[in-house]
Amino acid sequence: MDESISNYENELNLRNDVRNLVDQESYKWIFVGGKGGVGKTTISSSLASILSERRESVLLLSTDPAHSLSDAFNQKFTDSPTLVKGYENLYAMELDVTKVSDTGFGLNESKMFLQAIPELIQMLPGIDEAFSFSELLHSVQSMKYSVIVFDTAPTGHTLKFLNLPDVLDKLLESFLKVENLCGVAMKLFSAFSDSIAKEQIFEKLKKFKSNLTLIMNQMKDPDVTTFVCVCIPEFLSVYETERLIQSLAKTDVDCSYIVVNQILSYINLENHVQKTKESLEDLSEHNKNVLEPFFELVLEQQNNLNGRLSIQRKYLDDIKQLYEGLFNIVCLKQHKYEVRGSEAIKEFSQDLLKHSPLPEA
Repeated sequence: MDESISNYENELNLRNDVRNLVDQESYKWIFVGGKGGVGKTTISSSLASILSERRESVLLLSTDPAHSLSDAFNQKFTDSPTLVKGYENLYAMELDVTKVSDTGFGLNESKMFLQAIPELIQMLPGIDEAFSFSELLHSVQSMKYSVIVFDTAPTGHTLKFLNLPDVLDKLLESFLKVENLCGVAMKLFSAFSDSIAKEQIFEKLKKFKSNLTLIMNQMKDPDVTTFVCVCIPEFLSVYETERLIQSLAKTDVDCSYIVVNQILSYINLENHVQKTKESLEDLSEHNKNVLEPFFELVLEQQNNLNGRLSIQRKYLDDIKQLYEGLFNIVCLKQHKYEVRGSEAIKEFSQDLLKHSPLPEA
């Protein structure tokens, strides 16, 4: 590694584990995000498990419509905090911001407002989810947990929320600049002038903007909030990770951890196959011929696995070029078994605490 990069890493106190993350007691919000299917829920659950040993109370909150927390812990969770089996201070809950119901989190307010102005939703796809997520964060600000770990929806949902301040600024600017709501603004708002007064719309948007400002202030405080990106060494995942990191940087949200999950290990079975064949020399030709397809299948599976590994190596190299020396990069090997249940998550979480750098080429 270049000496200047190494010195810079030392200044940042970068590590290949999550010890600094879980030991920083000032964190109140820890977001875990990335492309769907990369293991976000397993990582967020593992982080919450580790934090439960260090903090007084921990809430693991899923905003992913897939609701994988229940599957991860083999326990049904709802939209109310529920104590996770096997823990004394870890609670979990699942919310779907795309299907807001009366959850007691104040999410109906934004939903009803947006339903009254469907033209706005048509012009700005995804704004309803972003508004609901904003209202959710505003509500959880008052929750009395030591730290909240967010198992977020796939990257696209997070990007919509991060862009929400700019969207609201543009909407409010339109109102302020056009006193009589003429032209384009008139076309937009005339359709719902009977269902909700223009003054109410303006006041609602200002209120949402005020709430969002408070939320973003907490989001932008690196001592209070951080984002953990989870990816796997494949093109789409690395691409989405870069999009997410760029958006977080643009909005000044701290992101210093990247977890690279599901890394394969190289295997070489050719010597084992050859030695096995030699040990079976005394077998009849018939029996040797019977076993030959088995040996061919073993070598075929080896080649398939190593072929996938060579693809992973390419994207691991991309991750190294993009992020080494700038981020804490934690690499996790592909597990043999599915990580499900409290005990399995506790066991898996220990891997996050081990020194796990990018594999050598």
